[in-house]
Amino acid sequence: MSKLFDVAIVGAGASGLACACFLKTLNTVIFDKYEGARKLSITGNNRCNITNTLPLEGFLEQYGKNGKFLRDTFNNFFRNELTEWLGGFGVETKVEKGRVFLKNKSAKQLSKILKSAVEHKVAQFKKFEPVIEIKNEKGIFLIKTQRNLYKSRVVVLTCGGMSFPNTGSDGSCYRIAKKLGHTITELEPIETPFCAKNCCEPLKGITLSNVKATLTINNKNITEKGDLIFTHFGVSGPVIFKLSSNSFRKAILKIELLENSEGIVGKLHFYKGKVKNFLSQFLPERLSQMAPYSEEFAANLNKNQLNSIKQFLSGFTLEVSKCGFNRAFVTKGGVSLKEVNPKTFESRFIKNLFFGGEVLDIQGNIGGFNLQFAFSSGYTIAKSINERL
Repeated sequence: MSKLFDVAIVGAGASGLACACFLKTLNTVIFDKYEGARKLSITGNNRCNITNTLPLEGFLEQYGKNGKFLRDTFNNFFRNELTEWLGGFGVETKVEKGRVFLKNKSAKQLSKILKSAVEHKVAQFKKFEPVIEIKNEKGIFLIKTQRNLYKSRVVVLTCGGMSFPNTGSDGSCYRIAKKLGHTITELEPIETPFCAKNCCEPLKGITLSNVKATLTINNKNITEKGDLIFTHFGVSGPVIFKLSSNSFRKAILKIELLENSEGIVGKLHFYKGKVKNFLSQFLPERLSQMAPYSEEFAANLNKNQLNSIKQFLSGFTLEVSKCGFNRAFVTKGGVSLKEVNPKTFESRFIKNLFFGGEVLDIQGNIGGFNLQFAFSSGYTIAKSINERL
């Protein structure tokens, strides 16, 4: 049996690493399924959108009905505190259209910086040692891994959700929390691409800027604007990630390829060449070739044919489904907030058990909201533990 630790942190992602950095006790052990911070190291195509410039009230709205749970933690540790803390490691930030990105470091470099800080601070950093089970016996937690059995006075679960399981977020945190008696709300992938059958292989790699995309779920339309990219399996990009926060199994997606489709089709009838050649002035060539009557001469088209082209341009239609947790960045659902104290992130019925980051039933929109929540929850947990120890 190992020695008794003050704190055991399960999961070395953004929340777990922040917690470890802010803890005053050095008698801490941290466990990770891999080498730590895998997901953080690939965030935002290595650019790492860490937070957002929205004021607090607007910030909280980005988490939907559960946003109010974060008011206390953001009052303790918000955007300015986060950037100041990172500045202490030599990490600078910059603002682009309201989003705060890393300026002089990559996501991969940030993950290395935080892991290095933790390695010099905690008693033990157990890499490649996933936790299998945790039991609470007379106020002491017994932590079973594949290699050993550990004891700790306090346990912090920051081992993520189910998105991108190859980074370590494989759902194990939910299983541990459930065995400890906590309720797990329904889980669903969000910030995920859409898959579409028999569609997009010929279009893969094509990017459309600031397009309007409308998702129809049970006759309800949800519209967002943003960049979109066609992939070999369907569509991805910021506008798709926004739409993926809605719950559905299958839905219809309409993409407005051109904003002024009516005006463009009005000019098409006077064009002397083929339809595809005219449309390639406004669209990527491969998309132009997919238009109805693309091989026909524009001057020969009748009213119905012109209308078909207009519908193609104003609403390129796909039947889509979510691509699943393997491609999702965020998990919707998690440990029920009814069972967690928002001031401390401690379990309401198991003393000294804390939850941080994605394991909780809190999900923000894209734009830096989930990373801010992860860092803030890690800070709040450490503050709670410091006051107690």
